Amino acid sequence: MSSGSSEAGSARTFHSGSRGIVRLAWARRLGLPDLAFSDDGGRLLGCLDAASSLTAVELFGQVALSGPTELVEAAADLPDEDLLAGGALLRLAGHGAHGLSTGVLGFVDDLRVLQPDTEPEVSRGNPEAIELETRCPPDDVSSAGIERREHRFTLMLPDGPAVCAAYSVREGLIADLGVLVAPALRRRGLGTFMARLAAHEALAEGYLVQLEAQAQNVGALRLADALGVVPSGRIASVLLGRT
Repeated sequence: MSSGSSEAGSARTFHSGSRGIVRLAWARRLGLPDLAFSDDGGRLLGCLDAASSLTAVELFGQVALSGPTELVEAAADLPDEDLLAGGALLRLAGHGAHGLSTGVLGFVDDLRVLQPDTEPEVSRGNPEAIELETRCPPDDVSSAGIERREHRFTLMLPDGPAVCAAYSVREGLIADLGVLVAPALRRRGLGTFMARLAAHEALAEGYLVQLEAQAQNVGALRLADALGVVPSGRIASVLLGRT
C-alpha cells in the first residue's frame, strides 16, 4: 500500500482563531482560570496540591507553571529557559523526582484529505495495538503513549500490525495524538499516513489536534513537520516522588 502522498511537507494548517480553544484547554489542564492565557500576559501560576507532576508550558509565547503550591512558588521567579529546559524543575522537585520530559507542542485545525492508492486495512481494536507495542523498543512505546490514548487506529499488513495512530481527548477540546511505527517499516510515510487518518477522525468529531514531540525524538519531529503541525509552544514536566 502506498501512503498516497509525495509531499515533502504539508502547508501549515493552524489558524489564529483557534488559539483561544488551545488556551482554554491548557488553562483547564493546568488549574488556571479559563481566560488566563492572553497575547500580552505574563507568567501564570497554577497551584494544584494534588498534582503528581511539576510542569512548565510555553504557549504562544506565554509561560505557565503548574504543580503543588510550594514548588510553584519556589519556581515563580526562575528564568523561562531554565524551566523549559527541565533541569530547574528536576532540582526543585527534589528527592524521588523522575521521568523528566521536554518537548515541542504543535497544533492542527485542518488537513487536506489524501486518498491512498489502495484501501488500507485498519483495526480499531486494542489487541492489534498491543501486539504492535511488543514489536517496538520500550522507549518508543513509552514516547508514543498508545496505551494512554483510547481512540486507536492500527494499520494491518499481511505480517501483522505495522503502525498505530491514537488520540485521547483533553478537556473535551483537543485530541492529543501519538503514533507508533514498527521499526522495520519506518521512513516509508506510513506513520504520516496513519497520523493523518487519526487526525481527520478527530477533526471530524470537532476537536483540534495536538502533537507533543519529545525534544530528543527526531522521528516525532519529522512527523510533525510532514503533517503541517504548527509549533506553538514547549513543555517540560517532571514526575514527583511519592512520600
